[in-house]
Amino acid sequence: MGARPDKAPTTNPLLEQHMTQAAEPPVAVTRAPRYRALLQVREYRALVAADVFSLLGDQLAAVALAVLIYQRTGSALLAALGYATTYAPWLLGGPMLAAIADRLPSRRVLVGIDLSRAVLIGLAAVPGMPLLVLGGLLLCSSMLSPPFRSARASLVPQVLPDDRYPLALSLQEALHQSSQLIGFVAGGALVAILSAHGALAVDSATFLVSAVVLLRGLTPRPPSLSKEKQTSLLRESVDGLRLVAGNPLLRRPLQLAMVGSMYVIVPEAIAPAYAARLGGGAVTVGLIMASVASGSLIGALVMGRWVPAALRQRVLYPVAIAGTLPLLATLLDPGLLTCLGLFTAAGACTAFQVPANAAFAAAVPPEARARAFGVAITGMMGAQLVGIVAGGAAAQVLAPSRVVAGAGLVGLLSLLAIVAEGGLRTARGRQCTEVLGPALGLEQLESTIA
Repeated sequence: MGARPDKAPTTNPLLEQHMTQAAEPPVAVTRAPRYRALLQVREYRALVAADVFSLLGDQLAAVALAVLIYQRTGSALLAALGYATTYAPWLLGGPMLAAIADRLPSRRVLVGIDLSRAVLIGLAAVPGMPLLVLGGLLLCSSMLSPPFRSARASLVPQVLPDDRYPLALSLQEALHQSSQLIGFVAGGALVAILSAHGALAVDSATFLVSAVVLLRGLTPRPPSLSKEKQTSLLRESVDGLRLVAGNPLLRRPLQLAMVGSMYVIVPEAIAPAYAARLGGGAVTVGLIMASVASGSLIGALVMGRWVPAALRQRVLYPVAIAGTLPLLATLLDPGLLTCLGLFTAAGACTAFQVPANAAFAAAVPPEARARAFGVAITGMMGAQLVGIVAGGAAAQVLAPSRVVAGAGLVGLLSLLAIVAEGGLRTARGRQCTEVLGPALGLEQLESTIA
């Protein structure tokens, strides 16, 4: 199972200090919170508004970048690589970049990064910018994503520290999926109307609006990591990695989230090939991609709003496993409508990410929040990239339906391996289950597979 909770590595003070605190029960909330209650919190309202502007701008920039590179080079590969710059910062140094967010006040990090990205994207919007310089500007902008997203992720549980946090996660997931759907459609329209450079200028403006909203809406807070505890970015990022890897309360939710991110993205990754297999064109590609996103939107809203907190904790693993079954069903090579229904169902089952994220956040020590979330986001981005690359490579030699079914099988086996890690039927495993059960629903699953 990895490092035992009572024998954590003594060289990692974060892990050693926190293992005795992680099993504390969450704060009980007698009434189920509503989305309206979340938006009554001024700071959270500011975070949501800024998030919407940034997400729409990001989707707009993705479309504009792909169009711009393709227009300049005529290369579909280079256009795809340009889009892949969003993954590069996380894989090149996500945890280290995220460590910056623990060293500085969160509001300063968020506002400063938004202003910096507004300048970088604004320069990229200048017509006639050399392609190499354009790529450099966009890469620099992407490199600011790890500290920004880590700072934001660490701030939300401080603003909403009780049972409102899982509801906030479901709202965030719904906003992300909605912004993806709207952003791609609006992005294509704006690029057609304003040109790719004009669309990038609009993206720059969204960052400025986000910076103003955050500056006015957030309360100043001290850094999570005091100056006395600061060492070096490398050492602090390594401590964050070891904290997550050595603490099962953090490792298991992250493993679950990574597996879910990997298998569910495969239908989207090979949507063009799947659409061609079904005899469709661009419209079918859009329907396949939209089916997964719309399912995720529905699942997140249902999990956050209508599933009671106690039940969310118990259905986490069963819902994650259920998400692999629709993908396995594509082995029967069904028609378009059935495929769309299966992909929507698989997307809806990603709702397990809400309680998994909540369990992760509850177990993170305050002084390492940004670093831990940086590790988590890096892991999920890496898993998505593996799913995209592996799915695309497999689709070169296998039928798309078999590739998607294979992704479901890999996801199912990986989830069962996570459950079996360390031997849940041993005394050691049962001890771990007693700690993890309230957060991950392992007690119910252990009784199911025993």
